[in-house]
Amino acid sequence: MIDVPLRLLCLMALTVSLTSCIKENLDDCDISYSLTVRAYERGTEAELSADNITDLSLFVFNKDSRFLYKVETGIGEKSAISGPQGENLLVVTWGNLKQDHLSYNDPQPGDWLEDCFVELQERTRAESYALSPGDLFRGEITLTADDRTGDKILPVYREVGSMTVILRNLKQFSGYTDNDFYIVVRETPSRIGFDGEMAGAPAVYRPEGSFVTDAGQEVYYVPAFNMLSKILGVEIDIYHGNDLIATVSADRQRNPIIVEKDRLTNVLIDLRASVNVDVALTDWGNHYIWKEF
Repeated sequence: MIDVPLRLLCLMALTVSLTSCIKENLDDCDISYSLTVRAYERGTEAELSADNITDLSLFVFNKDSRFLYKVETGIGEKSAISGPQGENLLVVTWGNLKQDHLSYNDPQPGDWLEDCFVELQERTRAESYALSPGDLFRGEITLTADDRTGDKILPVYREVGSMTVILRNLKQFSGYTDNDFYIVVRETPSRIGFDGEMAGAPAVYRPEGSFVTDAGQEVYYVPAFNMLSKILGVEIDIYHGNDLIATVSADRQRNPIIVEKDRLTNVLIDLRASVNVDVALTDWGNHYIWKEF
């Protein structure tokens, strides 16, 4: 018979007791999943390249919607996600959170999902116009306790829309000959929850614009700027200095001026004896070419 020292026997017993998972008690094991994030265009489902997203964060919540931990990753990279045996996990993904003009509360372990959000920043306290957000992406997936095999794809989609505005005959309509004009777009939500719900105080935008020559005619042009979506419609106020020149909220057919996620809202405002508004929604980054001049 081999004489095993008592201290060695104690060490072997301790090693077994500290093992996180043993065959006789699989309920104590953490389950690991393999996640790969991919970005897609809304509607067409065309896959976007990693160039569209500079930073990507996975936020993992337990079955009670309590935050567990965060994983930094990239488009197309595999990430290991683990959680308690027998419980579902919710993984919320944000892309481009670190871009300018966005702020978010970095969740701490135990924080509720409903208390986590991404919010637009404002210019200053005195000038409360919302800054145009970056190219924000979001996605989520529920990892179920009864489906633990294979790699999972977590799709992310663009969470912002964009708008561009052209104003014709602005000086003739207003009677002013200088260039002290600007527009104010109001209003959209100012916040997106980690659960995807829009909330927050109303956000009002004052995008930069200038007079340019288009087809031989001077027009006031506002390049495309990002906004949070508003499918119920926004209003555009046209100002000279502190004087409100006109407000538009619908096109010629009385359709509201909507802002959709991952779309460009092209607005043409023709100021003559009456105010005529045309709106065209196009794919992200594809400007509509107005024909009539």
